[in-house]
Amino acid sequence: MFSKLYPGDVENSVADASLMPKQSDEKMRNDIMTSWWTPTKIFLLGNKKELMQKSRKELEEVLLERIPMGKDEEQLRESLSKIRHEKTGEKIEKDVIDAFMGFLGSVYAVGNMTSAAVTSRGGALDNWDAKLKNIHEKYIKEEKAWVDYVKTNKFECYFVDKDPRKEIIPFWSYGPSKLANATDKDWKEYFENAKRMIEERDKLKA
Repeated sequence: MFSKLYPGDVENSVADASLMPKQSDEKMRNDIMTSWWTPTKIFLLGNKKELMQKSRKELEEVLLERIPMGKDEEQLRESLSKIRHEKTGEKIEKDVIDAFMGFLGSVYAVGNMTSAAVTSRGGALDNWDAKLKNIHEKYIKEEKAWVDYVKTNKFECYFVDKDPRKEIIPFWSYGPSKLANATDKDWKEYFENAKRMIEERDKLKA
């Protein structure tokens, strides 16, 4: 599914797997801080209630039938526009598609890995703000332990002024509710912010 949707080549991360501390606790496993499937599903199909009730496999089949093979970006733009704006016939602007493709191109970087699986909750878009908040509130409440956790896992870029004692940076200004009503412009902001965070974290060195 991913390889058909994303027409480019996924670039290698500048970080490496050794950046991540080994986890001995059986509850821990590697997980991506930023999901590609959840935002993609809501971006393309979120305003189609009847489809959103289907399983991931069923939704992937719907998309695979409608997304063209090959690397023709204009053809891809046409197809994604028809999927997202089927009723209105509106066309997604090129800069929104570029932001979406940029996000997909970065989302699998090694620097985007985190041992965040102590919680499976990632909020509406399976993202860093809800995951980090949940870990802090439920699992690592003491300040020193929290600061150590953030720095060990290279999460500083997700905080204002890169300070774990400060607020977590939201992934967009739209908010957590009624995602089906988010505009193309809102999604462009999300894709650009997520891509930037992935790449910023990837540059951090152990």
